[in-house]
Amino acid sequence: MNGLGEILFGPVGSSLSIVALGLKILGALIMCAALALLARRSELGWWLAIGSFAMSLLAGTFAVPVDFLSSAAIVTLYIVGSWIPPLVGAAVSVYGLLWFRKAPETQPLTRDVSLRRFTPDTLVPPLLVAVIFAAANLIPVLILNASGSGPNLQIPLTPMFVSGFLGGFLAAGLLGLANRSRWAWFLIAAAALVSIAGTTLAAQGSVLIFIYLAQAVLAVYGWGRWGGIPERSTRR
Repeated sequence: MNGLGEILFGPVGSSLSIVALGLKILGALIMCAALALLARRSELGWWLAIGSFAMSLLAGTFAVPVDFLSSAAIVTLYIVGSWIPPLVGAAVSVYGLLWFRKAPETQPLTRDVSLRRFTPDTLVPPLLVAVIFAAANLIPVLILNASGSGPNLQIPLTPMFVSGFLGGFLAAGLLGLANRSRWAWFLIAAAALVSIAGTTLAAQGSVLIFIYLAQAVLAVYGWGRWGGIPERSTRR
């Protein structure tokens, strides 16, 4: 039974890590529902995206490496630092909800949005969000490195920044959707593939891998659904 559990969920230690993993799985499932609804231009998808990032925030609260943190104050700083990336994602989702609500309703909670024509400058805000997400992802790492728990604990910053940047493609893609850019679905698909790779390397189990695979499939589905939306060159 333990072998099956490790295949599904990876090696799980303390009860806190079990809670963190459960919240992470729940958040990923909620994001699947959010993407399916956003593909159909439902504003409910933005509410679910906010809920998904809230689950990630809670998961970070329970996934704290207390053995490597030297005091209660540093533990608190680590937890607060871990909140910033999901807060960035939640803020992007709130922005998307507000912009969707400016479009007329075609059905209850479904908006009649029009696509923005692609120009190079439409890439700038999503990529900026990914950079902000990557920088925020470094905060817990910097706290660990500065915690004074020993010279052996020095996590390299460059790989963590790159990982945070690629993981930030989810929030970046959501910002692109909020700005009515169809190509943003590819950022969401890329973020899902990055999550699959990270989950595999961290041996966090097949459940999360299949959920992230579902997110990638839903991103392709959303790209296809948005192909029928009319395109306009002017902004709202």
